[in-house]
Amino acid sequence: MLVTGPAGFVGGHLRDELGASFVPFEGDVLDPQALSLAVRDVGAVVHLAAESSVAASWTDAFRAWHVNVDGTVNVLEAVRAERPDARVLLASTCEVYGNATRIPTPEDEPVRPISPYAASKAAAELAASVSGLDVVVARATNHEGPGRDDRFAIGSWTRQIARLEASGGGVLLVGDLATERDLLDVRDVCRAYRLLLDETVPGGTYNVASGETVTMKRVVELLAGLARVPVQAERDEARVRPAEIPRLAGDPAKLRAATGWRPEIPLERTLADTLAAARELEPVS
Repeated sequence: MLVTGPAGFVGGHLRDELGASFVPFEGDVLDPQALSLAVRDVGAVVHLAAESSVAASWTDAFRAWHVNVDGTVNVLEAVRAERPDARVLLASTCEVYGNATRIPTPEDEPVRPISPYAASKAAAELAASVSGLDVVVARATNHEGPGRDDRFAIGSWTRQIARLEASGGGVLLVGDLATERDLLDVRDVCRAYRLLLDETVPGGTYNVASGETVTMKRVVELLAGLARVPVQAERDEARVRPAEIPRLAGDPAKLRAATGWRPEIPLERTLADTLAAARELEPVS
């Protein structure tokens, strides 16, 4: 199956999950001709390629809209023209719910995105809904793990801690720690994607979530406990977003009923593995 964004954070882990069936799309999703050529001989498409940083979308909204909406339309149109029977898995996000009235949030909750990133993903979902194709929209909650880059909170914190370990300890710069998130391991998310690619699973929208939340303050505490040196969290206003969802969690009941999927990797292991990977990039002297 063809995977867009194969070199990204999720793409690397999905390669491990799919094995030999993983076919990387090395081109640009903004290039319709390259997509048309790539989809001709595949039975399914996993569309991961995206501008995925909420924070970055506030500084370059145009880029988020261009890649996330136009890129998705290009993928859908290529499939429609070349492989109209292929299943398309669109990697979306529970961020589309915004400040939901029900938490954990089921798939029939109206979408109320509050960031350019989430709005662009909601628009991509709309494009998929009118494509007439066999589409599965996977609304994943925050997923973390080895290789998470420092544009994201846990990626930043683990890289900072790795550097602090090399210098004997110090200050860990953080944003708003009061928010609550439904955190998954990226390897569990990739397993859910593999299950959703099964043609016996009905198309539609599925939350990939645990239904439980943890405060980001608790995440920092767990990471500090894993650090080899003393670290002290300090709020950095530059890391606080213009708009924030206080509590975000998806209801996983629909996915569980369709596939039997449940998250298997505990948060503590996810954080330990992410920090271990960060140490390899920031080796302790």
